[in-house]
Amino acid sequence: MAENKSFEKIIGKGKRGIVRLGEYRGKRCAVKIPNPKSDAINRLETESYWLKLLNERGIGPKLYSSDENSISMEYLDGMHLCDYLIEGSKIESVLREILKQCRVMDKLKVNKFEMHRITKNVIVVKDKPVLIDFERCKRVLVPKNVTQFAQFLLKRGLCKDGTKLVKSLQNYKKDMSEANYKKLFLLFF
Repeated sequence: MAENKSFEKIIGKGKRGIVRLGEYRGKRCAVKIPNPKSDAINRLETESYWLKLLNERGIGPKLYSSDENSISMEYLDGMHLCDYLIEGSKIESVLREILKQCRVMDKLKVNKFEMHRITKNVIVVKDKPVLIDFERCKRVLVPKNVTQFAQFLLKRGLCKDGTKLVKSLQNYKKDMSEANYKKLFLLFF
């Protein structure tokens, strides 16, 4: 990864990783390295794998390069979803897009495992949401991205009919068909 230049400025820090501002091929980038205080194993390899796969479907920051010590990816000049929900102008379209990305991951049988912390795991850039932190992703038989995000939307008071939502969530869990997803989607948007 000789093309990446790391800088000192920390732009993000979590339990398993630290993100610094960097440069890759003359462009500003985010460089994620393992947090030395974490015992987590292979998190950068896991994140790199899922970013490659999900980038093909327009999900996540663009992956530039990776090795066992770091990941260089697109620098996202935006705001966390928690701040955007207060200050943003196109909140409904951003939430709609996140739900669509959750659907894509569900169809791929990928569980992100971070949807409960969605406000910290989405950065909104020019009114477009970008999901981040894929280090805990796993392939599963029954993914829960759509259902967990639907619960987030419900807590925000965005559901048109709570009774129908419970039934729609149950139907979607049993059969993740496009028809069941659309019924669920229409309860919010």
